[in-house]
Amino acid sequence: MKVIEVAAAVIRKNGRVLLASRPPEKPPAGWEFPGGKLEPGESVNRALVRELEEELGVTGIPCDELYRVETMKKECLIRLFFIRVQLHDDARIVPREGQQFAWHELCGPPPPDLLAPDRPVWNFLTNFGRN
Repeated sequence: MKVIEVAAAVIRKNGRVLLASRPPEKPPAGWEFPGGKLEPGESVNRALVRELEEELGVTGIPCDELYRVETMKKECLIRLFFIRVQLHDDARIVPREGQQFAWHELCGPPPPDLLAPDRPVWNFLTNFGRN
């Protein structure tokens, strides 16, 4: 069975969390924690640093793993690593792949178009991981 590993950044600021839209050419449509697939031999942290630079033009500092999700899609196991990431206070986010980004308040239900694999992380953050 093929396994795809994905690093996703959990970036929080002032009670909000950063979400990015999927690029139009990469379905499914919706919001997700920013990140992407690991390249062969790449660590989760290294992938996050690379993906944040490629997607949002920022340098992130990976901290610790907050959550892990495994999901099946067409004979393929997708393993998502959700990592807490710090940005410098003066970081300026500039979407580079045609996607949008937004800071979402970490209270109540998730945005209606948050992708399914990201929903358990939202629930974790709103119930246990607010700090």
